Amino acid sequence: MTTKPNEYLEEPARRTAVYREADVCVIGGGAAGVAAGVAAARSGARVVLLERAGFLGGTLTTVSLGSICGLYAVDPARLVQVVGGLCGEIIERLRAIGGAHEPVRWLQTASLPYDLFSMKLVLDELLEQAGVEVLLHSQVVDVQHAHGRVHAVMFESKQGRMAVRAGQFIDCSGDADVVARAGGPFEIALEDLQFPTAMARFGDVDTDALQALTRPELRQCLERAVEDGMDLPRTAGGVFSERPGLAHLNITKVAVDGRSPSPLDVAAMSRAERAGRRQVRDYLQAFRRYVPGFARAYVLDTGSVLGVRESRRIVGRHVLTGEQVLGAARFDDAIACCAWPMEDHAAGRATQWIWLEPGAYFQIPLRSLLMAQFDNLSVAGRCASATHAAQASLRVTAQCFAMGEAAGIAAALALQAGASLHDVDAQSVRRQLAARGAFLGDTPA
Repeated sequence: MTTKPNEYLEEPARRTAVYREADVCVIGGGAAGVAAGVAAARSGARVVLLERAGFLGGTLTTVSLGSICGLYAVDPARLVQVVGGLCGEIIERLRAIGGAHEPVRWLQTASLPYDLFSMKLVLDELLEQAGVEVLLHSQVVDVQHAHGRVHAVMFESKQGRMAVRAGQFIDCSGDADVVARAGGPFEIALEDLQFPTAMARFGDVDTDALQALTRPELRQCLERAVEDGMDLPRTAGGVFSERPGLAHLNITKVAVDGRSPSPLDVAAMSRAERAGRRQVRDYLQAFRRYVPGFARAYVLDTGSVLGVRESRRIVGRHVLTGEQVLGAARFDDAIACCAWPMEDHAAGRATQWIWLEPGAYFQIPLRSLLMAQFDNLSVAGRCASATHAAQASLRVTAQCFAMGEAAGIAAALALQAGASLHDVDAQSVRRQLAARGAFLGDTPA
């Protein structure tokens, strides 16, 4: 069945029930959204958070990411944690239930493995204790706005179409969905999008053999598979173990018609999801035949969705650039720090890494979360205001937590003052972040 171009159906006008009135409405329950919701609630705001999945965590849990990236600045002698605050609290809660252990160094960086189910539990408890009302299975579909203010977001669930009205809105959707529906400024590099990945976990793995395998040796194994005719789009990737017998793989590279699929194109993403599962099957065969420790491996599970690295990026009051990333930029309104390299999953079998100087980090300004066009709408997460190159660094988990925490505090301060987000004193946001244990880069880590 085909649809003619520009063919439309007329729908009758409708009245949408206001399901909740809130001080702050957070859209998206990933790392940024969780942090934004908790931070605003702990500042005294009544918070409603809308999440389309049946659990919190976003990429951490729906994609089955498996490790927290962006926590550390790295030099040959040590790891220095450059993200604290709520992210640090979540890590401590994970460790308390055996859901996170010690960081793992690889290449010129390090990340922290975690248990997927433990992450879901910790985030549930965190938001419940903060008093955030979480509405799962809720997809935002429209925005009511006028004269630089968002008045309500409409969402749909099995109950139908409903609305949340609020004084402040924080778009943590990852795709800047609210910004786009409100007519806000954004960019999307459809010709140069980073490729997504289908994450997988393999069971019955000899994890002692895996631990002894270096990243270059793994690549050599997979290059032999390619030489023998296996169609593997990527031979350099991350494989780590969070417990004996289990391996977590970030190794696939999913294309549709030779290109990175647009996350905004439902048909392309439907094809990409299927292609990702086929790639996991192919990599399982390659690992069984060519990689030590995987002879009896099987696919334990895959992420429930593809891991999308890039889609819309807002054009905010400050657009962070690749030059500022590599130059370890400093800002008066800094609300987070990042030492993650510019990690670009572009065409070809290798990932492109552009590293900061050892031990260096840059700051993320509050202005990269704000748009001149809106008084009460901010963003946090991978859709923050940055160029394609800079977004390849700041999009990772720890920085999403940090940006979300700052956005939540800023929203609460704007409400308390009855003011625009643009009138909130950035130093007040920074003082509250520091009081909550955040690292802002003003003193040694």
